[in-house]
Amino acid sequence: MIKAQAELRTNLIARTLSGAWRREPMAADISIEELEKVAPLLLGSGAGALGWCRVRNLELQSSAVAFQLHQAYRKHTLEAALHEMHIKESFALLRANDIEPVLVKGWGIARFYPERGMRPYDDVDLVVPVKQFAAAEAIMEQAENLQGYLDLHEGFIEVDPLADQDELFGNSHLVMLDEVEVRVLRPEESLRALCLHLLRHGAFRPMWLCDIAVAVESRPPGFDWDRCLGRNKRMADWVACTIGLAHQLLGARVEDTPIASRARNLPSWLIPSVLKQWETPFSKNHGPATHRAKMFTYLRHPAGALKDLRRRWPDPIEATVYVRGPFNELPRLPFQIGECIARTATFIARLPKTLRNGE
Repeated sequence: MIKAQAELRTNLIARTLSGAWRREPMAADISIEELEKVAPLLLGSGAGALGWCRVRNLELQSSAVAFQLHQAYRKHTLEAALHEMHIKESFALLRANDIEPVLVKGWGIARFYPERGMRPYDDVDLVVPVKQFAAAEAIMEQAENLQGYLDLHEGFIEVDPLADQDELFGNSHLVMLDEVEVRVLRPEESLRALCLHLLRHGAFRPMWLCDIAVAVESRPPGFDWDRCLGRNKRMADWVACTIGLAHQLLGARVEDTPIASRARNLPSWLIPSVLKQWETPFSKNHGPATHRAKMFTYLRHPAGALKDLRRRWPDPIEATVYVRGPFNELPRLPFQIGECIARTATFIARLPKTLRNGE
């Protein structure tokens, strides 16, 4: 019974967000009872505004639950204006010190949504060259008005770990934000980075899949699919499968892409894994937020270690990508065990240094 209810809610997420990113999405076929069930998941995962865009032309737009979605849209619209101000200030400050950052995620994909309030983002993600990271960090620590709004990245390792770092910087280009030029990734590399980010985090936020759909449907003429998919065949398949998820779950249009066939034929475990994640599409239920303590502390205080280990058990998507496995029909358990072994080996390797430092 509980499992059936969870499946109903996650399928409602997909139905509600289908095409929600488009300028004129089709009206959602959803009842007030269904909207009341799905709204908490949408609001808690950042997709509340997209939910509003799907129901605002329906009779239930005047309902109390639709009002909550509308409030999220209004809030995100105001926040977007604030974040854009922070983007312009950040670029001006770093450029004044001869540092040229590249903006990733956030506004980089939000700008392709038809309306400002549709796609929220919490901070400004800027990548700077590794050699300039320390200097950039010191500069930004002095900018009190940007504290809490800026996330600096030391190179692209966190964004696209398998790509050539110099190539990503070299291929970046400038776009306009009001009167300021903002450096962003090329559309091909941005789409790949969005796909990899979603997979590394187990695809737990439905909004990330909307980002994939937006990036695919707004790609410019001459979009280079070979550049997007990259030279690594396994990673290329990961990207194709991620786009396939956006197609099958949310109705993203892929008919005119070279990956259309793969998008229609995904591994049988992939969609169920995503829907399982969508049962709790909140940051607090995934990744480090679920860890009660660092594993090192359990060496001295073992109480609760077993329960915390269960929380750290990787989902099939995250595990496959971590060990760089294929998206095929083989069972995922070996990949999940493989990730645990790899993380344990890393923990053991770092243990002597941790003990010396008394952490």
